[in-house]
Amino acid sequence: MIYVLPHPDRTIVGGSYEPGNENEAVDPAQTETLLRRARALVPELASATFLGARVGLRPIRADGPRVERVGDVIHCYGHGGAGLTLSWGCAQRVVDLAAQRD
Repeated sequence: MIYVLPHPDRTIVGGSYEPGNENEAVDPAQTETLLRRARALVPELASATFLGARVGLRPIRADGPRVERVGDVIHCYGHGGAGLTLSWGCAQRVVDLAAQRD
């Protein structure tokens, strides 16, 4: 998995999938691997300044995200590393669920 998310003042590079790994320490070797893969995907990143590395745990569900209404509660979680890419569709589903009347 690799993602490259451009922002006005920086570009976020990331993506790893390691079930069971809850280590929140930056792994320099993994950082270099991600940067190498991102630069191969987006050659313009070769001249970019590296600002730093961070680790974020992204809870994921084996059956995919839970997006459903149970009574007055709307559940929307378990997106894993795909949270940003799924956010638009999931947000629309939450709006639809909130608008439903029993």
